[in-house]
Amino acid sequence: MNYQRISLIIAFLLTLIAYYSEAQNLNKAKLDSFFNAVSANNQVMGSVLIAKGGKPIYQKVVGYSQIAADKPVSATLQTQYRIGSISKTFTAVMIFQLIEEKKISLDSKLSMFFPEMPNADRITIAQLLSHTSGLSDHVNENMEWIKAPHTKAELLDKIARVKPHFEPGTKQQYSNGGFLLLGYIIEKVTGKSYQAALQKRIIDKIGLKSTISSTKNSSQPLEASPYVFNVSWIPVEDIYFPNTIGVGDILSTPQDLSIFIDALVHGKLVSTQSYHLMKTFTGKNTMGMGLLSAPFYKKILLGHNGGTYGSYSAMYVNPDDDVSFIITTNGMNYPLNNVLITLLQAYYGHPYQIPLQLKENDLDELLGNYQSEEMPLKILITKSGTTLVAQAIGQPAFSLDAVTRNDFKQDQFDVLLKFDRIKHEMTLVQGGKNYRYVIIR
Repeated sequence: MNYQRISLIIAFLLTLIAYYSEAQNLNKAKLDSFFNAVSANNQVMGSVLIAKGGKPIYQKVVGYSQIAADKPVSATLQTQYRIGSISKTFTAVMIFQLIEEKKISLDSKLSMFFPEMPNADRITIAQLLSHTSGLSDHVNENMEWIKAPHTKAELLDKIARVKPHFEPGTKQQYSNGGFLLLGYIIEKVTGKSYQAALQKRIIDKIGLKSTISSTKNSSQPLEASPYVFNVSWIPVEDIYFPNTIGVGDILSTPQDLSIFIDALVHGKLVSTQSYHLMKTFTGKNTMGMGLLSAPFYKKILLGHNGGTYGSYSAMYVNPDDDVSFIITTNGMNYPLNNVLITLLQAYYGHPYQIPLQLKENDLDELLGNYQSEEMPLKILITKSGTTLVAQAIGQPAFSLDAVTRNDFKQDQFDVLLKFDRIKHEMTLVQGGKNYRYVIIR
């Protein structure tokens, strides 16, 4: 056995030792407790995964894919979620594949494909990829408009009619419109629909089993429907996804996303040079050409977030450790970033807290009608399962998040309710002021 072979065997064994050490150090029971708590508190519905080299080492599914009055459907590992702007990374990969095939270049002008766009003769493919084109955002600039079906011509006209935000290449500002054009450029160059190009260039190439694009809302049998929480999970009208081809319409699973980001990092989809360009960030910018960067202590993660009206997702990888962290949801009443940080803290051995989980009878002492001499507004406190609900007279009810057994908050309305169970009193904290309330007998 020669020296080189011995060295390779030792390196392989060290890699295996590192892998199993990380896997064994991950406290899966505690992480399960975290997700059980946020599920019981109606804070998260969805699926999460930690993978090493594209292979799962932790996965958890909570909540429902469909909530019907008579029979809710529990989510499973096969449930597909809308991944929002993570779709942009798929689009960027296909654009770089076309560049490597010399069918386009980073310097190709937008005028080659859509000369009707403002500044089309000066905007390049590189600027569309890096969000430096200055073009309008057809999604975020008119959220209600994007919910209804529109033709390709209408979508293009929408982008073309808005004055550019800045001169090409002078600033960086997130643009869904720029990526819609990239999706359409893929169709023009390949002569295929976006979904057909995606199927050939990514899905079939790396063996994704649950990823699909260009489908109408709620048209797939395993597709999770989106919900928002207010007293209970309520269906939400989402973006009409065919309006966002190449931008934010892809359906997928954490398993597929971990395979995808692993394949990208290891050169199975684009060349090393293209991957390097995708993750090149200038100055303080965190947006590259299809990838975002996110710090965690001294580590730098690469990937993308996604968000629609009812679905929120994250796909990040630490290339140095070959570990990916994936979140897909169809119901969020809890910060997405906090879920991602919890996965990172759990894997890398940092401390984290499990959200307070109350039992239904823990709330019984707090229920009732409250009034205040300092505030004319009476407040009714009720519950929905283990969720405390507040309703000022004449106003809509809203749910509260438990901070402690006696303190409950609603960040959206800047409300904190502090209960004294012995005195049967409540303090409303809002706008930096305190208002004392007592139960009406």
